[in-house]
Amino acid sequence: MDFLQRGYKGLLGEKGQPQSALETVSKLCDRANNSTLLEDRRAAILGLKGLSREYRLEVGENALPGLLRILEEDKEDVDIVKAILEILNILCTPDRQRESKSIDLGVRYTDILVEDSKNLPLLLDLLKQFDFYVRYHDVQLLSMLLTIRPDRVQECILSAPIGIPRLMDLLNDRREIIRNEGLLLLIALTESNAEIQKIVAFENAFEQLLEIIAEEDGLNGGIVVQDCLQLIVNLLRYNVSNQNSFRETSCIQRIPALLGYPIRQNQPFQHEIQFLFQDWPEQQVNNTLVLLELIRILVMPNNTNTIKNQSVMHQYRVLQPIIELALASNAPSSVKTQALYALADLIRGNQASQDFFAKIVVGVPNPSFHSSASTNSSSTYQTQSKDNLRSNDRAFIRQEDMSEPPPRPALVALLAVAVGAEHLESYATRAAATYAFEGYIDDNPDGQIFLASTLAPPPHIDPYSDTIIARSQSTGTLLLSALLEWEESAADPYVVWFASVIFSHILKDNEKAKEYARAIDTGDDEHEDETLGLLHAITGNLMMATRHKGDPRVLIGYLCLLCIWLWDSPKSIRDFLSEGSHLQILLTPITQSSGVDARVQGLCAFLLGICYEFNNEVDAPITRSTLQPILLNRIGVDQFVNRITRLREAPNFKHASQYLQVTSEEEAKGLPDLFFDYCFVEFFKNNYEIIQKSIIADPKSGPSSKSSAINGNSVSNDNEYSLSATSMIASMKSVIQNHEQQINEFKERIRTLEQELESEKISAANQISFLNAQISSLQNTIEIHNTKYATLQKEQDDLLVCLADQDESIKKYRQKLIILGESVTDVEEEEDPEEDDSETKEDPTGDQ
Repeated sequence: MDFLQRGYKGLLGEKGQPQSALETVSKLCDRANNSTLLEDRRAAILGLKGLSREYRLEVGENALPGLLRILEEDKEDVDIVKAILEILNILCTPDRQRESKSIDLGVRYTDILVEDSKNLPLLLDLLKQFDFYVRYHDVQLLSMLLTIRPDRVQECILSAPIGIPRLMDLLNDRREIIRNEGLLLLIALTESNAEIQKIVAFENAFEQLLEIIAEEDGLNGGIVVQDCLQLIVNLLRYNVSNQNSFRETSCIQRIPALLGYPIRQNQPFQHEIQFLFQDWPEQQVNNTLVLLELIRILVMPNNTNTIKNQSVMHQYRVLQPIIELALASNAPSSVKTQALYALADLIRGNQASQDFFAKIVVGVPNPSFHSSASTNSSSTYQTQSKDNLRSNDRAFIRQEDMSEPPPRPALVALLAVAVGAEHLESYATRAAATYAFEGYIDDNPDGQIFLASTLAPPPHIDPYSDTIIARSQSTGTLLLSALLEWEESAADPYVVWFASVIFSHILKDNEKAKEYARAIDTGDDEHEDETLGLLHAITGNLMMATRHKGDPRVLIGYLCLLCIWLWDSPKSIRDFLSEGSHLQILLTPITQSSGVDARVQGLCAFLLGICYEFNNEVDAPITRSTLQPILLNRIGVDQFVNRITRLREAPNFKHASQYLQVTSEEEAKGLPDLFFDYCFVEFFKNNYEIIQKSIIADPKSGPSSKSSAINGNSVSNDNEYSLSATSMIASMKSVIQNHEQQINEFKERIRTLEQELESEKISAANQISFLNAQISSLQNTIEIHNTKYATLQKEQDDLLVCLADQDESIKKYRQKLIILGESVTDVEEEEDPEEDDSETKEDPTGDQ
């Protein structure tokens, strides 16, 4: 009751009249700052808290400095601390509905709060209070300050000795709200600051976070699991030392358990069926996506830790659950897509992982449980699903009477996803599967030869027969089926495009694989079909697609495949030129001035240049001497160069996705803008100048010395090219090392300049503070002198008044003397005061 009376009296002015908000705030501030009793200060602060929402400006302008001082002096009083923290939260909240030109009070008061370097350490020190509301409001305030002024808050937390440890203590708080708020604060704090990331990791963050995830039931848990995983991702991204710490503290070994695959020592891997039939709530999807992102960070290409992390993950069987999740689950499309990207990075360039992937078998997902993934497919693709399934269903035995199809090789399952042989996966998932296939082939010549050896044309099927013939489920059969039967997949051009990209990676820089491919014949003699070599069949499909105005993606896919196949392969070029119409197929688009895609024209020119550059077989059907006049007369050097240049400048070519990514926006509008494989783009950029110059070279001179062509006629030329290539590689390595050294020097210089800038900022801030102090001192001095001047001015005015009174008295006395008959002369009035003084000294008692 006493508190209410004091509060009510504080809101009344003189004679009990209500006072304005400003007057009330001023009175409460005065009471909070000057009251000696703790209860009076507490009552005043509670009054300010009640006014802070409605009268935010008045409270902020008048009470903020005093509140910060009281917070430091009375930080042991829980009620005062809690009330002040609530007021600070209200004052620093950004204005969401303010006008564009008005000042944001939240930002203004935040700047005032973080300007003093003592305030943030004080807020961190308050975290030692165990009171729920003190911790809760303190963490919220720190999060808000970090959102508005991240750099300044990070700087103060780094400089505070107890900063990071106090924040890490929040993770041990058994009250979930406090722990969760602390998680969010740490996530925001570790997004971009490498030093803070290192300190947080050093405070045993990985183990604590993994323990919280385990307590929350792993990926089946709620949003807290997602926050913990996100914090781990922040600590690992672009931070090599933290990645080392994560690996060395045996945290990688706990990843399979998170995915539901506990490590069984000395036991062979067993197929789990939980992914085949489990439900996928939205939160579990989000948790899984963040975990897959974490795995990808650890095995990011071209990272110094990637090889070690790949080896540890292979050793502790992280690869198995990723394969099952990507290829044998009913997971949503987004999860399968990210699992395929993680799979690609796990096996890229790692021989042990690649061999394991080639041997493993996976279960076949039940289509009835596949609805969650298929719903993400584009509407355009779904409308043509009947045509696709009609052709693709021929690849498998009809198993109506079987409850569960038998497992199959993971390579077959991966290729089936990429070319859409079974389920209507989204374009993003199929692109990820193609990227994973590239990861398996990367730096794996044995894998290329193995896949090339499985190439076999699909058996002939009578469309009018009721008999279903089982096709071999080999990787090569599925690949050629997608590559050659383009007419049945015309509604979905990416069947051919993805198949062409995969096939080009199988053949790239591997003459043995190209030899296997050249030996493949398509058609069926038993059914009186004309047999064609695979190279001729693909070129024939290119010709038919051109005549029927096929989708540019189909044409681009075939042309990119032929460029990779014929590059540095004189025998393949001889086979290609053995059919005279093939040359015309390439010449016609180049010479047309309209109606042809510029990208197709550029690829045709590039492919013609390859045919000329590496056409050095003695028994070639069309020699270089015969081919050069055709190129010069039918096309011309300028047009040849322009076609290739326009291809290089095409937007889809320049902005080709490095990871074959398809965005959700592209998925929603239908066919994505995916035209070129990034590896082909890099291959083209490295070699297009050689091809542009090749057609003007002497036909008898052989391939350019800059190219890596092999002259089969001369061993000396082989050695010359080998030496030239070795020299060029060494030169490029030297250039790369120099560039890396310069980059490191620039980084060091930038770091030095940043330190100097920070030092200058601190020095300038100190100087500004010193000058402000001097200004305050001078202002006080000026006020003192003004006061003295006013006093002297007043004294002077008083003296002038006295002098005026004396003059008046003298006049009266003169009048009296005149009346008395005394003579008063002007000389007496003008007598020098010094003479009067001397006379007075000579006769002080004399009569006048």
